Amino acid sequence: MERLKTESITSLFLKYLIPSVTGTLSVGVLIFIDTVFIGRGVGSMGLAALNTAIPVFTLYSSTGLLLGMGGATAAAIDSGRGNIRGKNKIFSHAVILATGIGIIFTLLQGIFINGLTGILGATKTLFPMVKSYLGIISKFTLFYLVPHTLNAFIRNDGNPNLTMIGMVVCGIINIILDYVFIFIFGWGMAGAALATGLAQVAYFLILILHFYSPRNTLRIQRRKFQLETATRIFRIGFPSFLNDTSMGIAIFAFNLVLFRIRGDLAVSAYSIILNINFLVYLIFVGISQACQPLLSINYGAGNHDRVKETMKLGFLTSALVAVATIVLLNVFKYPIIRLFNREDMELIGMAAVGMPIFFSATLFMGLNIIYAILFQAVENPSVSSLLTFLRGLGLIIAGLTLLPNILGINGVWGTPLFAETITLITALIFYRRFKSKSANHN
Repeated sequence: MERLKTESITSLFLKYLIPSVTGTLSVGVLIFIDTVFIGRGVGSMGLAALNTAIPVFTLYSSTGLLLGMGGATAAAIDSGRGNIRGKNKIFSHAVILATGIGIIFTLLQGIFINGLTGILGATKTLFPMVKSYLGIISKFTLFYLVPHTLNAFIRNDGNPNLTMIGMVVCGIINIILDYVFIFIFGWGMAGAALATGLAQVAYFLILILHFYSPRNTLRIQRRKFQLETATRIFRIGFPSFLNDTSMGIAIFAFNLVLFRIRGDLAVSAYSIILNINFLVYLIFVGISQACQPLLSINYGAGNHDRVKETMKLGFLTSALVAVATIVLLNVFKYPIIRLFNREDMELIGMAAVGMPIFFSATLFMGLNIIYAILFQAVENPSVSSLLTFLRGLGLIIAGLTLLPNILGINGVWGTPLFAETITLITALIFYRRFKSKSANHN
């Protein structure tokens, strides 16, 4: 931890950046490949069914991030201030909470599977496929929540490479099992769900290896559960929770509007665009996660110049990724879309029109994610939550309410740009205040 206060910010940032981006991106690749196999093996209705079920995935990941990012950030801030003893208390609370919530989610999903499928908006055609997928995925809930929680702690404990390896192996196993279960065994949506669940188990088992490593400093403490510690974890981790939860609700809102405007085919086109966007989003998340330990430790230690230097590196990296993404997706949009479906020309055409409009928001998205992680990392979750809510849900709902009435389906595709632009303006206002406050402390 001490080296994060003294070594070169650039070298430290790169050390965390590569495994963080590789790890988060592998999760996106996992879902991307899942979608490609379903599009090829089940068809356009399978794509629509998967997209209908995605909000449940976001509930899993958002809860894990709530506990992982909240706990790891609190522990890092305390370490920066010299309070090492509280780290394992926070870690123990986070793991206990993740396990308990995971068990509760599993039981509730098993009891209310029909109602959950209906709430997600599955049409009569899609209902059996969505139910089949969720029925199996729900059995693996614990193996989504706990690894997401462990990931942040293990990364901050000086082992970002293991988290990267775990995610990469998870993706590879998912690809292999997808092929076997969908194309060889012919299990359709159920096979895709089983492949994803088993891959998550493998990810969990790899993360467990950290606790047998000599570099491990994390221990489960047998102490009385403290509401104050749990509250701090929830408070700091809430922006991460809000970010992922907002994404799930936003996907649900997009689905409803697209169902109304153009039906199942539009939702299938959105599924293609969304899965590509998720890959880009996860690269930005990886960049922000590389910034988080550097921001938290140095903020806790009062090294505000190092905080600003970290932010500059995060901004530059995000901007480069955004420009490259926009160029690549405009030049190669048809080959990318045809990875998912080669036969349905109407689906391909609809996705090709929507993709450039949708991804025009990419330039601002990365910057907004970096701003949000800054305020979370310096224990100012209220501003982080506001930025996350604006870009992830509040302005999305406003855009989906207003823009389709003016621009039709292109208004749907343009909603992310509307949301990210206004969020960036808001973020710049708060960041200016933060820099002024930091300058007064120097």
